[in-house]
Amino acid sequence: MRRPTSEIYFQKYNRKALIVQGFFNFHKLLTNILEKLLFLNDFKLKIITMKKLIISSLAMAVIASCSSSNDDSSDNNNDNNSNNTPYLLKKLTETTQDGQTYTLEFKYNGDKIVESYSSTDNEKTVYTYNGDDIIKTEEYKGATMRQMREFTYTNGKVSAEKVTRKDNGTLVYTKNYQYLSNTHVKFNEYKGSTYSPSTGTHSNIQFADVDAYLTNSGNIASTSYTYNGTTYNAANTYDNSNHPMKNVKGYIKIDLFYLGDGELAYNNLISRSENYSGTVSGNNKSNADHTFNNSAYPTKTVMKYTSSSFGINTHTYIYEYNK
Repeated sequence: MRRPTSEIYFQKYNRKALIVQGFFNFHKLLTNILEKLLFLNDFKLKIITMKKLIISSLAMAVIASCSSSNDDSSDNNNDNNSNNTPYLLKKLTETTQDGQTYTLEFKYNGDKIVESYSSTDNEKTVYTYNGDDIIKTEEYKGATMRQMREFTYTNGKVSAEKVTRKDNGTLVYTKNYQYLSNTHVKFNEYKGSTYSPSTGTHSNIQFADVDAYLTNSGNIASTSYTYNGTTYNAANTYDNSNHPMKNVKGYIKIDLFYLGDGELAYNNLISRSENYSGTVSGNNKSNADHTFNNSAYPTKTVMKYTSSSFGINTHTYIYEYNK
């Protein structure tokens, strides 16, 4: 599971956004190199993704549209405790292949997430609810807010997400979601923009139109899109056990499509295969080995990331719960 509350591109250790944002300012000759760098960052900087996957990636609520089995329910696999207290992820520790360690801690009000905090880089995300739905997240570096996400819901589903980023000037854009069926969703994914340091503004905002299919459990089965002359196709497989963020109200709704790597879901990712061809070509793969407690929640995950361009990288995640 990776992921903190901020947009993947926005994190300190995720250079992907910076590369994409500057992409249009580079000479056409650098296109292939930049595309390769994107994959390098996606491959080697899983930290960010995981760090932020959990925060923003680990929150899992129900996509009411995907499947009735994913609606917030009292079936929390809690070993028949009389108080029916749900399992809630309290702390995530990630260790990278080169021995770096990152921690992420979560605070709750009941089963609603209030804040996620990374002591490693002094970053936190604050969550605001309306009923059981998260309507706003604010991401801070120290005392400075760097990104805000605001959500609009239609029939219990996220229909629009307004993102305001302040890492370089102020960038504002909106992601819109179109639900064609319970298992078919289309949305526009931010890819980059042209930034003017002299004015502090962004122009030429670029999006990719993503076509996503879901499993009956509401997990992302596959995605496809074409961007800058390259077509990307990805397929995921999952187990039937509980994701660490399964019981957090409204969290999965806002982040299921946020990371795009399949690690944030209602169940646990087993494998992911991504192939891309066109301007650049290659493939990336992810394989997970999970260790579970008696209630089928993972206590440890070893993720092996394989890239056709950059080899193998392994990350280990340790999960600590409220009980």
